[in-house]
Amino acid sequence: MLIDQDRVEQLAQAIHLRYLAEQTADGRPLGEDPAMLAWADLDEDKREANRAQARDITVKLARIACRIDPGPPDATFAFTADELESLARDEHERWMAQRAGAGWRLGRRDDRTKRHPSMVPYDQLSKAEKDKDRDAVRHIPDVLAEVGLRVVRTDP
Repeated sequence: MLIDQDRVEQLAQAIHLRYLAEQTADGRPLGEDPAMLAWADLDEDKREANRAQARDITVKLARIACRIDPGPPDATFAFTADELESLARDEHERWMAQRAGAGWRLGRRDDRTKRHPSMVPYDQLSKAEKDKDRDAVRHIPDVLAEVGLRVVRTDP
């Protein structure tokens, strides 16, 4: 199933809300940096980063023989450990390519000059940074459920 533009926007907002919830649970206050803002207050660069992540969900799922269907979540669906790690690596590579395309480069975090310390290969990331990519993948079923969609394996 292709994700239409309305659903992309809904998914992007759901992805961002989940990110804010995880980060605040880890002790980061809202407003601490330009990514820690409500959707309405995000700049277009950060909104587009969330949209790109939403658009890539179908690509990720296809890599592991899954698809998106309408309907309630499948309570039995879970990523295997290998799928989670592989897709987390893919998510980081997708994120880096999207950010590089938007002008971001390696450096100390500075949103004004578009520098980010995570613009390195996945294997060079800290565990905490890898966990952000793992969380992005791990929460795909939850994010899809928020807009009435679910993950279905194509190879039972």
